Amino acid sequence: MIKRIAAFAGLPLLASLASFILLPIIARVGGAPAWNSLAVGQAVGAIAAIVIGLGWPLTGPAAVASQSDPITRRRLYATSFVTRFFVFVCAIPLMAAALSFTGVREQFWVAFLMACAQAAAGLTPAWYCIATGHAGRIAKYDVIPRMVATLGVIPLLFATGEIFLYPLALLLLGLAGTLWFNKDHAERTDFHGLTPRAVIREIWELRGGAGVTVAAGAYASTPVLVVQFAASTSGLAAFVSAEKLYRIGQLATAALGNSLQGWVNEFGSDHKERRRFSLLALSVLGAAGWLILALLGPWASATIFGSALAADFWTCFWFGLSFLLVCITTSTGAHWLVPAKQMRVVFSSTIAGAIVGLPAMVILAHLMGGPGGALGLAVGEIAVTLIQLRAIIRLMREPSPKDRTEEIPS
Repeated sequence: MIKRIAAFAGLPLLASLASFILLPIIARVGGAPAWNSLAVGQAVGAIAAIVIGLGWPLTGPAAVASQSDPITRRRLYATSFVTRFFVFVCAIPLMAAALSFTGVREQFWVAFLMACAQAAAGLTPAWYCIATGHAGRIAKYDVIPRMVATLGVIPLLFATGEIFLYPLALLLLGLAGTLWFNKDHAERTDFHGLTPRAVIREIWELRGGAGVTVAAGAYASTPVLVVQFAASTSGLAAFVSAEKLYRIGQLATAALGNSLQGWVNEFGSDHKERRRFSLLALSVLGAAGWLILALLGPWASATIFGSALAADFWTCFWFGLSFLLVCITTSTGAHWLVPAKQMRVVFSSTIAGAIVGLPAMVILAHLMGGPGGALGLAVGEIAVTLIQLRAIIRLMREPSPKDRTEEIPS
């Protein structure tokens, strides 16, 4: 288990470290306009990536892990790639249209390329590698291409000052890594019968898992867009700096959650103990992240991004609380409620979080600037966490026969 966590958590953290090295360079070379444009493009692309994923990162690992036939596994991956690529192509003009309304016209191509690069992350084979237990493939086809794009572009940024080179390199090498994986680990026969009509039918059948991930991800990816309209330019820059630290921390959350997802659902294992372990491990990670972000966030943002873009204590504090809550719901959602066939609870909790959180972000950002936007995000995450924990307590008291993975103990 320790080796599994180290492999699946360590590799994405290496990629995040590469991005972390590049952030201060972008902040100083591009200044506030490029900094804000990249953030807006990343937010739009993150929403698109979640839509493109069609819920496969949530439902796919359990579906693949429960299959022993390699042909069936490859067919699942082929279906996932074709359906996701179809949505990716459709999303490109929609992202361009969305960015035209965000006020980044002077840096439109920087924002658009960043959105496309972020959206292409929805095509990654990482979820399939997680399901099959091949952490090395994540490194080869996902992490290494992104690290090469990130680190390789640094000399070009210093030489030319053209920020668009970073998202362009990230987009091209990210797509190259995914296509390279398809060449090495999929066969042509896996894609037979995936006609446009069949693809649309498959997308419709994925609406349950896609709805949950889109609802959760869209809300999680909108803080920068919401605060952009409600706070001043200086308030947005400080908010973006804290949000960058928050996103880097969430890579650790995703890495740990992904490393445990297939393990929790493995056929023939002690699911109840593994679920409890996942909740404890992610809660400890969340508490540590809250403490680190609150105490060191202002200093780190000033040191890395410069004093003009530094985040204040309260913005970091509320982002830290959101980090803790996201860690908890990563376990309660993917490791507890989804295997228990409680997709409706996960969906309703994310919708409730958006209904509460989005107005809170708008109102509080208008009144308090960046700290208010971060507080509004935390308010929404509190709503999500309470609903999911209540559902788990109910399941523990009244085991559901619909849980096909195992009966949740009382």
